[in-house]
Amino acid sequence: MLYLQKGQQNELVMNINNNSTTTFTGYTLTFTHIMSSEVKSYTVSTSDPLEYAQNIRYCEIILNLQDPGQDLNYEGEYNLNIYGNGTELVFTGIAILQGTEEEPFFTTYVSPNENNENYIYIQD
Repeated sequence: MLYLQKGQQNELVMNINNNSTTTFTGYTLTFTHIMSSEVKSYTVSTSDPLEYAQNIRYCEIILNLQDPGQDLNYEGEYNLNIYGNGTELVFTGIAILQGTEEEPFFTTYVSPNENNENYIYIQD
């Protein structure tokens, strides 16, 4: 399970280079949100040292969620599939997106009538 931070640069340390061939020129990371089924894909070039680095044991993928339009829309659980050259599945797993969720706006209401203290009031 991978943990990502919303609106930040995330470094993913994985062993997908050991599970795949070295002829891949890039990887496509496809995130599918569990609840909304929204799909968002990111392409990582293996020749770009700002996005990808590797050694014999693992590789590092830099996923930048800071840029406008690049961030995942919803916090929570995502299915993650990683494809080599966009077609060959080399990794499947779960990613959790954490972040600062805005608190919902609500108004506290204190009833002068204590007989109705368990009622829930909904603002229109």
